[in-house]
Amino acid sequence: MWKFNWNMSREKWLLILAAGVCLMILAFPAGRGREAESTPQQESGGTSAVSSGRSYEKDLEKRVEEFLGTVEGVGKVDVMITIKSSEEKVYRTDRNESDSVTEETDSAGGSRSVRTSDKEENTVLTGGGSGEEPIVEKELMPEIEGVVISAQGGGDARIQAEISAAMEALFHVPQHKIRVLKRVE
Repeated sequence: MWKFNWNMSREKWLLILAAGVCLMILAFPAGRGREAESTPQQESGGTSAVSSGRSYEKDLEKRVEEFLGTVEGVGKVDVMITIKSSEEKVYRTDRNESDSVTEETDSAGGSRSVRTSDKEENTVLTGGGSGEEPIVEKELMPEIEGVVISAQGGGDARIQAEISAAMEALFHVPQHKIRVLKRVE
């Protein structure tokens, strides 16, 4: 059995105390308070991106339905478009790069070369005070994954080919990702 010796040296007590403090620090997760504050912002940003993607899909679907409704032989149309990702914004940035090389020789004849490289990138902001916003250089719309169309005239091979060719031309989607089906009333 263990017999605890209360007559330890001062260094041993300090060592035990330091180990206890380290264990207490490790017991608290790092940045826990910050995660709780930032999570709602991240979730709302993610939700916004998803709803933005859904509205983009719905707008495209509506435009295609209106367009195909005017084509002879197509008839009534329902369109479903899927996208790969959400909209992406590219922000304007300032880039600063600097390189320097320093060569040194000491009195003993030895030489040394030191190369230093600094790169800095900052997002350009517009506005003043607390209303600053980044400058959007370009917006990349989501890439279309696939298109499915249900049309009254979808049973006719000629109409299917015309609709498929139109979707290829509009969205640059390969033919194997476009399906035209016969609509059933």
